[in-house]
Amino acid sequence: MDLKEVCKAVGFKKASIYSWMNAGEFPKSIKIGRSVRWLSTEVEEWIAGKISAARQGK
Repeated sequence: MDLKEVCKAVGFKKASIYSWMNAGEFPKSIKIGRSVRWLSTEVEEWIAGKISAARQGK
């Protein structure tokens, strides 16, 4: 996934994504040539984890 797709999937802007990455709270990106990408499975797992934590009141 590129950054635009990640932002759309999680519903936050790039500043939040990079802030979470720097804090170790979001999947790390992968650099391929000049492009930066994320594994869709890792982003989906992150989203599922956030949903699960919200439902458990964490």
